[in-house]
Amino acid sequence: MDNIDKNTEEAPKATWREWMGLGALSLAAFMLSSDMTILFLAMPSIAADLAPSATQMLWIIHIGELLAVGFVLTMGRLGDKVGRRRLLLIGVTVYGLGSLIAAFSTAAWMLIVVRAFLGIAAATVVPSTMSLLRNMFFNSKQFSVAIAINLSALSAGMALGPPIGGLLLDHFWWGAVFLINVPIAIGLLATSPLLSEYRNKDGKRLDMISVLLSSLGLVTLIFGLQEIANTGFNMLYGGSVVIGIAAGILFVRRQMNSEAPLLDMRMFRVTTFKVSLITLMLILLATGGGEMFFAQYLQAVAGLSPSEAGLLLITPALLSMAGTLISPVLTRWMRPAYAMVLSLLIAVSGALLITLTAHDAGILILIIGASLLAFGRGPTMTIASEQIIYSVPQERAGSASAMTDVSSGLSYALSIAFIGSFGMIVYRGALASSLPYGVSSEVEYKAMESVGAAVAAAEEFLEMLQAVQSSFTVAFQSIYGVATIGLLILVMIIVWKLRHVKKED
Repeated sequence: MDNIDKNTEEAPKATWREWMGLGALSLAAFMLSSDMTILFLAMPSIAADLAPSATQMLWIIHIGELLAVGFVLTMGRLGDKVGRRRLLLIGVTVYGLGSLIAAFSTAAWMLIVVRAFLGIAAATVVPSTMSLLRNMFFNSKQFSVAIAINLSALSAGMALGPPIGGLLLDHFWWGAVFLINVPIAIGLLATSPLLSEYRNKDGKRLDMISVLLSSLGLVTLIFGLQEIANTGFNMLYGGSVVIGIAAGILFVRRQMNSEAPLLDMRMFRVTTFKVSLITLMLILLATGGGEMFFAQYLQAVAGLSPSEAGLLLITPALLSMAGTLISPVLTRWMRPAYAMVLSLLIAVSGALLITLTAHDAGILILIIGASLLAFGRGPTMTIASEQIIYSVPQERAGSASAMTDVSSGLSYALSIAFIGSFGMIVYRGALASSLPYGVSSEVEYKAMESVGAAVAAAEEFLEMLQAVQSSFTVAFQSIYGVATIGLLILVMIIVWKLRHVKKED
């Protein structure tokens, strides 16, 4: 790495131009993160208007995220080649136009196709946004603040997405949730002169076989895991996972022998890069499935409506944003590893509070636990993301940034698939041993399939309802118990591997 990276005291400080450019990049992050949460709310209206089948409903929701993760590694490398700002502007333009078309879709298949284009466009925006910060903020302290602000925009989008979506859907048709992306895209294009360009002029062509292998591997792997989590195991989804793993192995072998790799495997020799990437993956793996169960618990056990549950979940999202923003302050006082450990211990306390009190505590205690977990997770993920991008040479920042998105998407899918499945196994086991006498086989089958169907089927059968709620609470506690153990293991890994890394490293 160059001297600017090594000696932060001599690195030039950013001007108002870079800070204004950061605002534009944060706007793009906000747009992408709020889009998915708004889409969840709009699905009932979309279903009523376009009448999609159950399969089409799933594809409308998942295809964008699936292709975003599948193409992000390719787009990260492509941005290094053709110019990060140029690729960002192309992606934002496609995203804005795609959102305009999606708003006026007249059939389910049309919306699925447009959502696919939106996913590919999102794959260009994410790595370009993060890697552009690397050549806008050379001073490490300012770079920390820039990363924190950009990631807080993601948290803000997730927190404000539901209320914004609800407001739009109350007053307009479902297409309005897509139309709000158009002025954001226009604003980002208008402010693009504030962004500095970076291009790696190594002259090497993009390896299209590597592009094919990486996209095939990621798309089939995540598709298989998502569908197994949604509908259970079958040969098609299991085969998809096997194809994904096989393509991933071939991709890695090709990168190790290629003169122009899509993913430079030498980055994994850097301990800070490798451990920070593992940190991101383990956090999401340990906590992703719990978030899904928490939302279900508020409705199935606590008896809240979807809108009431959504409003309550804004608090943990806002605390996550606050945790993200304080990470630069923490790393000024202590080494990055100690800041990560301190914040993770706060997250552990939140997960442990939920584990110990779910049976007897009120909603307020559970929200406090979820807020502590979200607040503690924020600084760790921010510092890890900063170290991933800052620990590699400038010409590999795009690929490093793409790896953060790949690891996040893959870990979240794994968490939903495996931690979520573990929770359902515990729920079904507890319910099987506590079902009251006289329950019909049809009601029992529905109860075993999902807690929502179980609550609906048991509305007039009090003993059955109590059994369902008690069984789901046991599963809920088990999920957060696993999260507690996983986060404590991560604390030990960080202390072991990163305790000697200083801010200026």
